[in-house]
Amino acid sequence: MFMAHDVIVVGGGLIGMITARTLRLAGLDVVLLEKNRLGKQASWAAGGILAKLHPWQQSEGMRKLIHAGQAAFPGFVAELQDETGVDSQLLQSGMLITNLEQQEAALAWGRKHRMQIELVHRSALAKLEPGLAKTIDAALHVPSTMQVQPRLLIEATRKSLELHGVQVLERVMVTGLHAKASRLTGVETNHGSMHAGQVMLCNGAWAGQLLQTLSRGHTDIEPVRGQILLFKPSRPLLSRILVSADHYLIPRNDLYILCGSTMEHVGFDDTVTADARNSIHAQASKLCPQLENEVPVKHWAGLRPGTARDVPYICVHPEFENLYINAGHFRYGIVMSIPSAEIACDLVMDRPSAFQTGLYDWLHAGTGPR
Repeated sequence: MFMAHDVIVVGGGLIGMITARTLRLAGLDVVLLEKNRLGKQASWAAGGILAKLHPWQQSEGMRKLIHAGQAAFPGFVAELQDETGVDSQLLQSGMLITNLEQQEAALAWGRKHRMQIELVHRSALAKLEPGLAKTIDAALHVPSTMQVQPRLLIEATRKSLELHGVQVLERVMVTGLHAKASRLTGVETNHGSMHAGQVMLCNGAWAGQLLQTLSRGHTDIEPVRGQILLFKPSRPLLSRILVSADHYLIPRNDLYILCGSTMEHVGFDDTVTADARNSIHAQASKLCPQLENEVPVKHWAGLRPGTARDVPYICVHPEFENLYINAGHFRYGIVMSIPSAEIACDLVMDRPSAFQTGLYDWLHAGTGPR
């Protein structure tokens, strides 16, 4: 039997870690439960692009969440570095998008939201990115796009949790939720029962499974596997993120280039496949021909929490007043993590949200589990 806390946060990816930190900074006694190791699932596998791959293809709710995250990340990363000494390597690298079928819509969206999106033709592209395939005649350039190194961000956030006194329990799997009337009475783990005044589910692709242990209520969250290849060429090949449809190349300062990713509905299978390896390598080589003869140094997979919607569930459960959900961020969990944690904390604290622009109401009103 564990001692009681103010809040149990279930799930130790970056969404859960940053949510636990935010709740702790609000003065609550928080315990964070992770069934494996902190950050070792979708967060560990992520590329770290702090933007939507095609920014004009998003709802207003998603735009506001992503915009809030982009605005918050420089200060957040600097704060973590001051606390822990770990540099998460935030970099404004810019992004080039090569598929131009919605060129006019993209440019109009950029003008509307005061985001610089410019059409760059072949001669200018050759100067911006000499390593780009010569078959690419034009691309959309989004110079404000940032990236971060997810594994360094995980390390920094973990150290911050320790400094702020969040109790972190790894290898503790929550196997069930117990309820009586309109409240949870506790959670069941592989080490026994646990009680807290509030429970926050931040366990990504596994949130739907856990909600099914209640007699009623579930979400449409399900795992979507994404595979990534990592290359380390002997010299710099790219300086900007390259995007083509659902594929991307992310150049790092240390010569590494991440190439991804697949979108596979295979349940909770996070193994890698030769077919994906070959497909990603072929797509990467189309964008950057110098990669064709490079051998990937690593190949991994992660399970994203996909839903039929483009905004996550950030809400109070409609039938259990002390059960909260902050999950379903799909491909954009890192960039959405800071504002999502703030909204979740506002819900737990039962206070007005800092997001008074309609984001808070838009996200949680009528969007809870069915």
